[in-house]
Parts: sequence; C-alpha cells; structure tokens
Amino acid sequence: MNHFADLAKISTSVRQSILKMTTQAGSGHPTSSLSAVELMVGLLFGQDGAGQAYFNCNWQDFEAATNDKLLFSKGHASPLFFGLFYELGLLSQEELMGFRTFKSAIEGHPTPKFAYTLATTGSLGQGLGIGLGIAIANQIDKLNAKTWVLLGDSEMAEGSNWEAMQLASHRNVSNLIGIIDLNRLGQRGETMVGWDIETLSKRVESMSWEIIQIQDGHNSEQVDQAFELAISLSNNGSKPTMIIANTIKGKGVSFLENKEDWHGKVLDSEQLERALSELE
Repeated sequence: MNHFADLAKISTSVRQSILKMTTQAGSGHPTSSLSAVELMVGLLFGQDGAGQAYFNCNWQDFEAATNDKLLFSKGHASPLFFGLFYELGLLSQEELMGFRTFKSAIEGHPTPKFAYTLATTGSLGQGLGIGLGIAIANQIDKLNAKTWVLLGDSEMAEGSNWEAMQLASHRNVSNLIGIIDLNRLGQRGETMVGWDIETLSKRVESMSWEIIQIQDGHNSEQVDQAFELAISLSNNGSKPTMIIANTIKGKGVSFLENKEDWHGKVLDSEQLERALSELE
C-alpha cells in the first residue's frame, strides 16, 4: 500500500470506532467527530517525503518536554480523540467500548483521567488559550516542540479564542498551530460563517497569523500538504499558524453527511449496522 492508502484505511477504522463506541454508550457526538477524521489521522499518522512524522511524540515517554502536544478544543469530539489512541495501540477494544461508562477513563470530553489528555476541554473556546500557554512555555525553554489545537467552527464565535490569537501573534509564538474543522453545522444549525473559508481566513489573518486553507479536509493529499507547509512556517517563521479546512459533518455515512439535527445524537443498532456496511 502507498502512504495515502494506509491513511485511508486508518480513517475508516477510526470512523467505525466512533460509531460503535457512541452507539454502545447511547450518547456522544459522532457527527462532530466524523468531520475531523482525515485531519487528525493525517496529523498523527502522516509523514513528510523524508519519512519524518508530522506529530513528533514518543508515546512511551509521553511527559517528555520535547514531545509535540495535542489539544482537542472541540472536546465533544472525544470519540475521535479516543479512536485515534485505539489506532495507536494505547487503548484496548474493551476500554474503547467502555466509553462514557461509570469509572471509565474515557469520558464525554477528554479529561486527565485518561493518561494522554493534557487538559480538560469541552467548554468551547478554552483549548486555544491552554495551547498558547503550553507553546509560550516551550518558547521560553527554547524547545522546538509544537502545540497543535483542533478547533470547532462554532467555537470561533467565542471571544477567548480571539484573545488567544491576539496574544499569540504579539508574542511571535510560531510553535502554535491551530486547525479549524469548518464543517458548517453547529448544535442549532449553520454557524455564522458556514463554509465561507475566505471570510474566516481574513478574520484570523487580521490577527497576524499565517493562514493555510484546505479546500477538502477529507482529501489526505491536501491535508498532507497543509501539515508539511505548517511545519515549515513554524520552523522558519515568526507567526503562529492556523489551518482552516472545509469538512462535512457526519462524513462517511450518507444519511449523516451535512444533515442538521444530528448534533450530539447517536445511531441506534439498525442505523449502526447500515452505517458500518457503508464504511466497509
């Protein structure tokens, strides 16, 4: 298999995990998770032409200061978060299917109860500020480690994100890279910008950030190119970088894709069987 075929296979497996674990739990946010699958698979499993991983982390020494850091500001997409760690071999199938059960370490939002969570997120607008703090600490310590933050498009209405962006550019925090999952739909319908990637890009750029657009956030080659460019800008520039990707909420399942009234809702057993057959 070539590299992109491998990523596609992992993406399909992650989607299956997202649907199975949320149906088993009877709660969760599967559609919000499905939209960012290729973005996160591309980050954690992708690599450049020289074979260098985009996300530099020794999972066996997770607390090492030299590791890259990952925060899900859209913490309700925890099924995706945990699905990724299952693919990394850091969660068992039994643990994954215990999602949101009493005493489980994998909850509705990521919390430090799970060993690979840096901070509790989920109340929207928190993750970028936390990531900025980590990035500033790395900057002070002269570490090359990067901080990556996955953001939802709905939470870009939160003032805390814009405050963080302003401070990040003021301090030239070039080791901070945000990724906006522009899937158009929030909890109550379309977001303020929808899929208007140009308007959102101009707003972020006005905060003196580098902008990278991905026109199709489900195209692994476009995602790959964006990460390679982001790392180059981070290593050689003086600004933080924001990747903005057009995506589809519920991607991969025909009756979920770009459909309203599915936010925070899970599939029943019959719908799950139908969805899994599509993914296969």
